[in-house]
Amino acid sequence: MLLTERIRFLFFCFFSGLVLVGNGISVEASPFSSVAVEPVSSKQESSPTKPTQINELTQWRWDFNTMNDSEGWTIPDSINGGIIGGAIWLTIQQGKKNIAPLKWQQQVWGANLKYDLVSPNGLAIPAIKVNKVRLRLLNLSAETDGRLFGRTVESPNKDAGSVRFTMNPDCMEWQEVTCHVDGRWQGTIDQIRIRPAYHWWRGDMWIDWIAITDGPPRASSPRPDLCSEQVIPQIQLPGITQQDFQDAFKVLDECLVVDVPMHGFNYPFLAPGGIYGENWWQLDGSLNLTGAKWANQKFAENVMRGFAEVQAQNPDGRIDLWGGSPVRGQAADVSSIPRFFEAAYDIARRTGDVSLRAVIYHSMKKYLDYWFSPAKRNQQTGLIKALFEETFGHPHDTLGSVVPVDLNVAVAVGCHNTSLLAECLGKLPEAELYRAKYDEMKESINRYLWCEADKAYYNYDILRGEQIRRLICSTFDPMRLGIATPERALQLVSLLQNPALFDWGGRPVTSIAKTELDFVEAVGPYDGRAWFGDVWTMRNLPIIEGLENIGFHNLAAELNWSSIQTFNGKYCEYVIPSTGSGEGVQRYGWTASQYIQAIIEHLFGIDYDCMEARLRIFPHIPGALMGKEISISNLIIPTKSKCRLDLKLIQTAPGQANIALSIRDRLPEGHLEIFLPRPEKKELIVRGHKGKKLPVVREAKGLTNVAGVRLAMRRSVDLRFE
Repeated sequence: MLLTERIRFLFFCFFSGLVLVGNGISVEASPFSSVAVEPVSSKQESSPTKPTQINELTQWRWDFNTMNDSEGWTIPDSINGGIIGGAIWLTIQQGKKNIAPLKWQQQVWGANLKYDLVSPNGLAIPAIKVNKVRLRLLNLSAETDGRLFGRTVESPNKDAGSVRFTMNPDCMEWQEVTCHVDGRWQGTIDQIRIRPAYHWWRGDMWIDWIAITDGPPRASSPRPDLCSEQVIPQIQLPGITQQDFQDAFKVLDECLVVDVPMHGFNYPFLAPGGIYGENWWQLDGSLNLTGAKWANQKFAENVMRGFAEVQAQNPDGRIDLWGGSPVRGQAADVSSIPRFFEAAYDIARRTGDVSLRAVIYHSMKKYLDYWFSPAKRNQQTGLIKALFEETFGHPHDTLGSVVPVDLNVAVAVGCHNTSLLAECLGKLPEAELYRAKYDEMKESINRYLWCEADKAYYNYDILRGEQIRRLICSTFDPMRLGIATPERALQLVSLLQNPALFDWGGRPVTSIAKTELDFVEAVGPYDGRAWFGDVWTMRNLPIIEGLENIGFHNLAAELNWSSIQTFNGKYCEYVIPSTGSGEGVQRYGWTASQYIQAIIEHLFGIDYDCMEARLRIFPHIPGALMGKEISISNLIIPTKSKCRLDLKLIQTAPGQANIALSIRDRLPEGHLEIFLPRPEKKELIVRGHKGKKLPVVREAKGLTNVAGVRLAMRRSVDLRFE
């Protein structure tokens, strides 16, 4: 985010009181939530127009059964509505003032309105006798969250605290909502306030009755295991301690939000971490799964279900940038750079749940519909326009007419992954459709974003019809999947290895070239400048994958190891390239997650694919680890029995290595693939038990420039590459 936008977000978090989360929520009746739908009875019989004690579980209650009689409650003038049909009617809107023309900032942040329904004062309710506030409401808006505030006789001029409550959006059934105060208020309750909406964007709501009651405390939500010794593998790596490795999983656990539903998300999820509070974000939530899935596949699968459900609220297939996007439930213009396509496909191919694969496939299709809609896709170039965090490294105040490299490669990857999933599900015509879309994106990226003079890919300004010749590290993204032609890929590799540009040979790749006039090393809390020079895992992992895709495995190994070393033990938001100082949030989710991914998936090269029925080992060993034994053990492979993998290897030179692995518990179905980068100018020999020479495989799906063996699945393997 830029400075002005991030500052606005921080003010939004800390001063609005809307994202400071209590754990008092409950909803009964939902087409969206994981709670079973329970019909609610029709309108209650009339009751007195003032709160009366009804029984020991319902202490004070208002029914609003007399037209225009609010029973002492105050409805703000800014809210259209009143007492009608035995209920408080509210029109959810951005106030009475016309807000057109809409800007993308309003779609991301909204107006942060605070309209409260205020009870009569003088309630004189002993807090010790009540711990619930219940509502019966009909919600024909996109709102999912509200807040309850209370004031006491002892402190009449300040709130005694607040709790969040949730409801089902755009629901044609009455639903009962419980706000669980559960002992958070002390003294004598004088007055309560109900903030029934968070976004105030569109729709209507009716509140049938409000009751202050007693009841059992809310049951605590189970906490998915992301960091116990039972789920964290053990590693032996020079310079990397097991404690540091475990700490990365602990960072993910610190980001874990179990107080759900939250902003429409019905399953536990991973927030960004640190000051960014407890809310879901498409980008952070996706990247945080890259490491978390190795600890808890079931948790990762449920996050996919959660994303599918919040996406289902949007008619255009969009996954909102974050849970606070006020335009949920309608067509809109802003999402975020879609790393969801990678996380979703990864979870789908690892799971044995075929029905979940179908859910994920449908979600990926709908998300592509959003990106390929006329509102997002430029007709002339066939490329996707970006707003706000749909791209990084480009000034946000000039967006709207820019088709950026990183976004368009991410959408192309989405087409590729969706086509593979469609093929697995037997949807061959759809698989062909998404392959064609991928080819279209590939052709347009190479036609409009490649600069032959500079041998680089640049963002493109569609209004001016020209490239924006500013060197961002996303110039290397088209190495992914071989989008760049082999000749251009070689030129990108040469560009990458120039230390004067992106600091090759020092720390990992900087976010923009050091030669750019606006290159800066941003120190301290995030202020928007860190995308213009500092080092991020989110920008280095795609380059590592791209180098692997084009067969430059030695360079991928070096960049991967540099990333691991740079962020080891300091899972900060970003790093200063000149000093290595960790800045921004110090316990940042996606940094810890991608650090785990870099070790397991790229250094050790472990990949499990249930759809392909294979377990693949393809290590990328940097020069610093040549001749040194490394190992990982007790790694969960997400089969039904959650079998465990132990892997030990030592590589002494290119094409020369000893690799031993064993699998405990029930074996996965399928076969084993064990590869090394193909050595130059010589044939690879692989020997197994008692030195027996094994047939060498030189081709594998999704891999380039490799050699190794393909074996039937077995309990243990001991190989020598020479």
